[in-house]
Amino acid sequence: MPPILAEHVMFDLDGTLVDTRKAVENCYRHVFGTVLKQAFPPPSIDAHLLYAMRPVEVFGVVAPDQVELCLDAYQRQYPAASAGMILFGGARELILAITAAGRKPSLVTNKGLARTLIDLERAKIDVASFVAVVTAEDTIERKPHPAPILLGLKRAGSAATDAVYVGDGPHDVVAAQAAGISSIAVTYGFYSAAEMSSLGADQVAHDIPELARILGVDLRMVTS
Repeated sequence: MPPILAEHVMFDLDGTLVDTRKAVENCYRHVFGTVLKQAFPPPSIDAHLLYAMRPVEVFGVVAPDQVELCLDAYQRQYPAASAGMILFGGARELILAITAAGRKPSLVTNKGLARTLIDLERAKIDVASFVAVVTAEDTIERKPHPAPILLGLKRAGSAATDAVYVGDGPHDVVAAQAAGISSIAVTYGFYSAAEMSSLGADQVAHDIPELARILGVDLRMVTS
């Protein structure tokens, strides 16, 4: 298939640019142990879905009367827990290559701004690399609703016809489709290759080098 040469390349964060599973697990274990006084993971949530859910959703299931208390403890633990975050190999170079090609990378995530900035700092990705950043605080709706992506387009001054969204979850592909933009599903994140390959995304990437080829950029042309 030909590369997708959209001027505006929009990225999800968790599972797309960074692997935060260890950091997230650290936070959950802390909250479950110190606040909820119960074992983690909770039997009431399918382990397959746990890391794809937002903390507010997890706590809403296991402790609906203590959601705010749990979220506060989770947030306070995250700076230390983020030491377990892993940058996917080539992700930093991919952002640089897109910029070097005169195109516009941006970030659209369901994650809150504070934890997003912590992740970017740990990954040594300058937030200024993105022409637009949309986080959980910016829209009432979350992906799979198209609102975050539409806001990203507006902030970047980009048309839907010249944009593509890259994400590792079904909600990413659904949001992109609802926003009327192209989508690339990646299979190295929180969801399986089988799940991500069945969603009708325009293309599917199994690693960062393949993603770079799909986007028509050369990772060898930049250094981090």
